[in-house]
Amino acid sequence: MTRRITRRKMLKLITATTTAAALSPLFHARARYPWPPEPPVEAATADWILTGRAIHTLAFYDEPATSATRLETRSRDQSFPIAGEVRAPFSAHNDLWYKTPLGYVHSAWVLPMRIYPPQPLIREVGEWGFWGEISQVFTDARAEPHPEARKVYRFYGGNVYHVVEPYQDEQGTGWYKVFDEFPVQNPPYQWVLARDVRRIPRAEMAPIHPFVGNKRIEVDLSTQTLTCYEGSEIAFTTLVASGLGGSLATPTGDTHVLLKQPSRHMSNRPTKPEDPVPAPGDLFDLPGIPWNTFFDLIGTAIHGTYWHNDFGIPRSHGCLNVPCEAARYIYRWAHPVGGFQDDFIRSDYRVGTAINIF
Repeated sequence: MTRRITRRKMLKLITATTTAAALSPLFHARARYPWPPEPPVEAATADWILTGRAIHTLAFYDEPATSATRLETRSRDQSFPIAGEVRAPFSAHNDLWYKTPLGYVHSAWVLPMRIYPPQPLIREVGEWGFWGEISQVFTDARAEPHPEARKVYRFYGGNVYHVVEPYQDEQGTGWYKVFDEFPVQNPPYQWVLARDVRRIPRAEMAPIHPFVGNKRIEVDLSTQTLTCYEGSEIAFTTLVASGLGGSLATPTGDTHVLLKQPSRHMSNRPTKPEDPVPAPGDLFDLPGIPWNTFFDLIGTAIHGTYWHNDFGIPRSHGCLNVPCEAARYIYRWAHPVGGFQDDFIRSDYRVGTAINIF
């Protein structure tokens, strides 16, 4: 998926970040070295359970094959533990199945997530706040910090957001205000239950091999693979889901990293009355997309994906969909290096990691 940003808007975002940083306390880029100490956390957050979320209705079988006996079904947003992975024929590009207590299920419409215990409210978030990751299967984002307030979005496990303010209501329930940079979002934030948001530790955002030179990314659309190189050595590789073709094709050729954002709200819903309305099947509105590495001026990026788990075949609106953990690695590995408190990290051809798409 990609939110198509006009060249003018993308140039404005890249070239005007210094002004934005000065004007807005919520949308700015600043690297602080050394980083300030993290606030104490009242409960351990290292324990997690690998869990699958049904993205569409799923069938479970007694063996990893659609010809096997069907045992169970699950509907959208229902969840289940993932006990392991197996490889068995299914489609030409995806033979990954998950083993679960309900039986075997194919991976394409299962989002694997790390689910954590309920998180404590962090009462002191500092001037900037912190990066938070949804740590439950899903949570409802509301217009106000109240359980009966209007639902704005449903946030899913693995979504990333900039937490800017804590709040405790009269019942003692903790809430976080999270920033939403989508231009027409008014107000530009939502409220989510603090227990459903895990503060992302610095270690999970720290640059990977920051002093290694001669980094480059190669994307082979014929095999739907992305490979990160350090000189002649492969540092990382993953399958992608590239653009569908035609007006939704992923652009090819030589480019470089222009902008990195830990979180991005991507949408093609109209922002002005005169804007065309996409067909229902083409409309998307996706907050909290994690670990975005942009490489052109219309907003095409390598980014995490939480609306499918079917890589190795074109299926996006132009971006390079990758699994969320793969997107995190690429974000951390690619130049430019950023700080722990960056809403965005801008770049150009002199410092941005080279990318060749063919």
